[in-house]
Amino acid sequence: MSGTEPCERCGSQRPRAAARCPDCGHERTSRWRYVGWLVLGIAVPVLALATALLGYLALFSLQQGTIGAAGPAIALWIGIWVGAALTVVIVYDRSAETRTPTGSPDR
Repeated sequence: MSGTEPCERCGSQRPRAAARCPDCGHERTSRWRYVGWLVLGIAVPVLALATALLGYLALFSLQQGTIGAAGPAIALWIGIWVGAALTVVIVYDRSAETRTPTGSPDR
């Protein structure tokens, strides 16, 4: 039985290459799923912080009449915002690829 392993949910033996347990239908969990949640846990607060700082810099600079002097800082935070937003979109798209349709066989 070297080509089998126990199911994480029901404990029955299943082939190592099988994505689902033939008995209970449980799908093997991926470590990348947890990495994706960790990345989202970092990227979303960075996105919120960058949004707040961009708003503050733009409003303060407009009020003071120094929008030209704040240009490099605003450009930096726009770059950070775009990077965090792209990270969120990429991780979300990858998680959508691994989702299964509803109605999967469960016990």
